[in-house]
Amino acid sequence: MSGHVLLIGDDGPARNALRDRLQHALFNVTPSAQLMTTDPDQYDCILDTRSHVERNTSIAYETLPILALCDPKQDLSTILGNTAEDALRTPFQDRELIARIRAMIRRRHASRELKLREGTNRALGFNESPDIFAHKKTCFVVTRTGALPRALAQVDTTTLPFMFRAKSREDFQSLLSERNIDAVLFDFDLSTTDQAPNILLDLRAHPNTRYAAILCMYAADRLDKAYEALELGADDVFVDTATSAEIQHRITLQWNAKDTNAALRQSNQIGLYAAVTDTLTGLFNRRYAMTHIQHLCKVAQTKNGSVTALMIDIDHFKAVNDTFGHFAGDQVLIAVADTLKSAVRASDLVARMGGEEFVILLPDIKERDAKRLADRLCQLVRKMQLDAITESVTISIGVCRYDPTSLMTYVNPDILKQADTALYTAKRNGRDQVSYFTQF
Repeated sequence: MSGHVLLIGDDGPARNALRDRLQHALFNVTPSAQLMTTDPDQYDCILDTRSHVERNTSIAYETLPILALCDPKQDLSTILGNTAEDALRTPFQDRELIARIRAMIRRRHASRELKLREGTNRALGFNESPDIFAHKKTCFVVTRTGALPRALAQVDTTTLPFMFRAKSREDFQSLLSERNIDAVLFDFDLSTTDQAPNILLDLRAHPNTRYAAILCMYAADRLDKAYEALELGADDVFVDTATSAEIQHRITLQWNAKDTNAALRQSNQIGLYAAVTDTLTGLFNRRYAMTHIQHLCKVAQTKNGSVTALMIDIDHFKAVNDTFGHFAGDQVLIAVADTLKSAVRASDLVARMGGEEFVILLPDIKERDAKRLADRLCQLVRKMQLDAITESVTISIGVCRYDPTSLMTYVNPDILKQADTALYTAKRNGRDQVSYFTQF
């Protein structure tokens, strides 16, 4: 499932029809005429289709993001930030609705994961220092003319963490090769709407905008392209007739989401403390991984989540040291570590357990996605090219999943031990492969 949606609506037949459409998109959907009295932690978000969207006054539900479906003439700025995190006017494209729900769930999961990481750091006695010298950053606005559009000129950025700076497409392209971009807003006018797919794909692939907040502004009569933009990597879209309050909310929301994801990635820097860091690879060490897995399993038990562990071992590593020297062996360890880090999500944790053994902890990932990742890691390492050695490097991987909600769950949540058992099965079967733990 893509996530658990609490679908609220006062029109029963319409609510059930929408439920079927969401279930077709692999969402787990619970329809209701009002907020449920059951544990809200089982849901990832709320989709409110009522004609009058009410502010969520339940303390238990106040952290759940809401997507409101609104009348086509309604001013979204009266809802955004007050009663809902996001809003969509009817009629709408199913693909846009699904894209917005998935984006909202991703933001929620990232926020929860950041809190979990912070809990792990506190448990170990380490805390991040506050950013005392926080400077105002830039949201680049890219237009055909290089001038700031009227809709954005009306937004008061005095109290916001960013300011607008207009750029022509040519100037932005030059800038892109020089520095990292925190946020970019593309004004897709009529003449460039058809170029949007290539532009968005390029931005998400470019190292300087890979993690940027990307927003798109369209003319009101071209909003049919919105779902395409969301699917191609845009974080949000809006029309050029939107109010300044709506624009400010949408940009601020994505800016905060960007900061959350950046904090997740930068959490590895906390590991610069020798107690939790492997000095050679820069990965978290065994001590940190063991503490973090305890947090993940506890959350899985109480929040109906899951944890998947990948135990990874470099094949014939002793032969590398004996043949090419320990310096070459260190280069292999660094290269493998970098390859593993580059292939996982911001919410995943990669650690070196010791010697040539690594672990990757994957919270709330589908079983099939974990298997695909393990196979992909073998392929990526196999394709590495190193100057220090003349032979190719391969890895063996053992996979174990802990899912308290599954009928096939394991009584013992010691998934690291079970993944290690699977790893040695992969070793015995010839190496350079993936093996999955089974208790039968």
